Amino acid sequence: MKKYDIALFDLDGTLSESGEGILDCVRMIFKEMNRPLPDETELKKFIGPPMYDSLIRCGFEHEQAQEGVVIYKRNFLESGIYKNKVYDGIKEVLEQLKNNGVHLGVATTKYEPFAHRIIKMLELEEYFDFVGGATSGTERRTKAKVISYTLSALGADDNTKCIMIGDTKYDAEGAALTGVDFIGCLYGYGTKEEMLDFYENAEFVAFPEEIINIIL
Repeated sequence: MKKYDIALFDLDGTLSESGEGILDCVRMIFKEMNRPLPDETELKKFIGPPMYDSLIRCGFEHEQAQEGVVIYKRNFLESGIYKNKVYDGIKEVLEQLKNNGVHLGVATTKYEPFAHRIIKMLELEEYFDFVGGATSGTERRTKAKVISYTLSALGADDNTKCIMIGDTKYDAEGAALTGVDFIGCLYGYGTKEEMLDFYENAEFVAFPEEIINIIL
């Protein structure tokens, strides 16, 4: 008997390896806006949270951050989106979960139209009942809001039967705030320590196939 009725997956660093494309586009923001490029440690923090929030964290004013998001989206659609590949074993995990009656959703703070396009490009559409992403404004930008939105779309009526699978502290925090269980993916872009700071009872996997034994 399965332990969970609904499983939500983050996109970047959980379903797909996408860091190269994201960071290339982030570098273009700083280049086109003639701003000094942060070091690699700081750049890697752009993977996960909404782009606007990351730019604000780096000292951009509101209008500058909005301009940066526009630059990012343009470059991402032109090139970054194609530097994206599914992690080995993910399709098998999704197929087994779906075959065992688990409803699957994507919950990402990536702009929702981009998320749909990526899921289609990676040939993962058949596995997911709903793909939830962020809005371009402030209506739905945090991970908690995206999780709540996706759970509602999937008809969840008991969050204790739902689980979030992600790779960063943002995923862990979103799961904690919405009252769902959490699996941290150590093969992604975050760290175990950061995720534990937000979700002390998290379970962790080193490889995608380990997700199955936790959910089923």
